[in-house]
Amino acid sequence: MTKLTKKENIIRAIRRNNPEWVPYRYDGCLTSLEPAVISRAMEGGPDDWGVNWVSSGTAEGSYPDEKAVLSLADVETFKTPQTDWQNVTADLEKQIAEKSQVDTLIIVRNQAVLFERIKYLLGTTECLMYLITNPDEMHILLDKIMDYQKKLTRCIMESGVVGVRFTDDWGMQNSLFISPLLWREFIKPRMKELYMVVKEYNGIVFQHSCGHLEEIMPDLIEIGLDVLDPCQPGANDIFSWKKQYGDSLSFMGGLSTQTYLSFGTPQEVKQTVKKVVSVMADEGGYIAAPSHTINIPKENKKAMLEAIKEWND
Repeated sequence: MTKLTKKENIIRAIRRNNPEWVPYRYDGCLTSLEPAVISRAMEGGPDDWGVNWVSSGTAEGSYPDEKAVLSLADVETFKTPQTDWQNVTADLEKQIAEKSQVDTLIIVRNQAVLFERIKYLLGTTECLMYLITNPDEMHILLDKIMDYQKKLTRCIMESGVVGVRFTDDWGMQNSLFISPLLWREFIKPRMKELYMVVKEYNGIVFQHSCGHLEEIMPDLIEIGLDVLDPCQPGANDIFSWKKQYGDSLSFMGGLSTQTYLSFGTPQEVKQTVKKVVSVMADEGGYIAAPSHTINIPKENKKAMLEAIKEWND
């Protein structure tokens, strides 16, 4: 039997269709392009929405300064960024062409999609309060943001990429930022519309959300999610996820930077990584990766990669 290409194998893993090996997110099998918009100013400064970002000087990139740029009184007159949609598609087509000879699955990252965007615009404390005290205004604001995100998602898919990775952190360590009921009212139906745009192009839907997500896992499957990351094991029982949802959902991540990757010995890393892979990769549906993009000790990173290679061999 001819060995699969990296692209063919990761697609099989995502589709839970007998991949020949467990793909590793950062071995070149997956390429995530950036659209020609500024959703997050990685080096600091304003994004397209007027939110100011502060450089962290680390692999995490930057973080918002938490200063509100929008008041609730101005929601009805608020205008989303004036993006050049044709340029978004043309720029991605150029990026795709540059990688035409590379064996990789090409997707595009769409950052701070809905929940994070309203937090950045209004300020976290105010945003969480307004979802309860001023739902009408929040629905108006979210609809405007969703309309923008639908246009962006359509332009992304028009470029010919395979899918979109939406990033929108919903979880904290032990719970969601908002109740499951509020998430289902404000976020779920709008994420469904964004996922449906990707599905119109037979694309793959990736969703990034750190933190605890247990209560909304069935909802994510219901609205069409294909791949969830980073599967933070310190905040979720990812083995239970695999058992309950592994027939309908694939996972990327799950190797804990909160514990053994950062603080364990290389031997502990090897043993634990092999255990995680043995469970999460059963019958496909798994792309191995650390649960966060932070620096881990070199010897532990080496042990992690060796464990994945030994498992595949």
